[in-house]
Amino acid sequence: MRHFFRTIIEDNKKIPTGVKLLVLILFFRALGWGVVDPYVSVWISGFTDSYKMTGLLLSFYSLISLFSIIPLIRLADKVRDVRIVQDGDIFYLFTILFYMGAGYLHSLPLLVIALLLNGIAHPLVFVGVESYIRKHTEDAGSSRCFSYYIALHYFGWILGMVIGSFAINHFSITQLFACVLPSILMGIFILPRIHDQGYRSLFSAFFALFHRPLFLTQVYEDYRNLDKRMSFLMCLAFFDGVIVMFSYVFIPLFAVTVDVPLPQVALLMATMHVPFVFSFFITELTDRYSKMDVIAWGLFVGAIAFVLLSFIVVQHWVVLLSAMTMLSLAIVRPAYNGLITHLTPRRMMGEVTGLHNLAQRLGFVVGPFFSGIIADAYGIQFTFFVIALFTFILASITFLLRGYTNVINPVTPLLAHEK
Repeated sequence: MRHFFRTIIEDNKKIPTGVKLLVLILFFRALGWGVVDPYVSVWISGFTDSYKMTGLLLSFYSLISLFSIIPLIRLADKVRDVRIVQDGDIFYLFTILFYMGAGYLHSLPLLVIALLLNGIAHPLVFVGVESYIRKHTEDAGSSRCFSYYIALHYFGWILGMVIGSFAINHFSITQLFACVLPSILMGIFILPRIHDQGYRSLFSAFFALFHRPLFLTQVYEDYRNLDKRMSFLMCLAFFDGVIVMFSYVFIPLFAVTVDVPLPQVALLMATMHVPFVFSFFITELTDRYSKMDVIAWGLFVGAIAFVLLSFIVVQHWVVLLSAMTMLSLAIVRPAYNGLITHLTPRRMMGEVTGLHNLAQRLGFVVGPFFSGIIADAYGIQFTFFVIALFTFILASITFLLRGYTNVINPVTPLLAHEK
């Protein structure tokens, strides 16, 4: 055990300073969002009259994120990653103002504008951060850096949710959106102090790179030249997005239907995401196993949790099983991110990060929309069963492909060529 913790401390020292600063900014951003996030789907449902419409509005946000990712696929390898995050902060600033305006005026058009701006801001921040991590870490340490980033990000989010469980007794959901503003200003202040290379302006790079009509053709050709195993990893990213958005939207709504008070909904969401805080430890424990085995067993954990949620309505069991669904992702996500980094040529780190986020956000779009249709027709718990079925199928396929990574050498031929 002492050796295990010594290894963790040594691995933490190997994480670059720039990565640590970006993760610190994301920690405070997550802290602010965590105060309000548990109530967002409940708040948006106040603007609509059905699960389908609530899911449609959140799918609209995800669809905007999807389209915002497309130019970033090329820009992330040309523009400073820190600059991309800074531009995302500017969009976030206006996002919060429109959310608060929509709440105070109970205006659906203002809500749509806020979701539009949020859909642009979110991928800018996360593509910028993840691209920076991929470019500034050694191949062998990629899973470690991603688990560190996931753990600190979710720790901030969970801490915010705990604060939000108390704050909701004194403030409206609309007022809680203001908690995000200090973290945005903090990011704007700290980000210029992180050194990076590339275009200084996102917009100048956009006009420099997109005057040619063959942009999507070039992306397609680049993707074709990647390792064939990357397609399966992108499928995992898509399913990751489905689970994340489904849980974000429907578990709070389900909790309300089984008479969980709003303050406890925040604590439920906080408890759900506790497993992500231990991503760094989980990665240390699972590094000795095949990553495909780790992914398969992680998916089986999630599938069992969703099956049990489909017929259990006891409040404390709902909390435990919801946490199991996120434990599944806490196991799976660092493993497949590490594989993506391992199979990507250095010159394409930003482009592949954009493709990964594109696949994940496609899951964001599909998840709430189709889940909302199923929930309206058959109830939320039947939707849990459908998600469980697909999780079992993907876990079984992954398990059958357990030898998938056995042929991956410390440096693949493609990587060796690029380096």
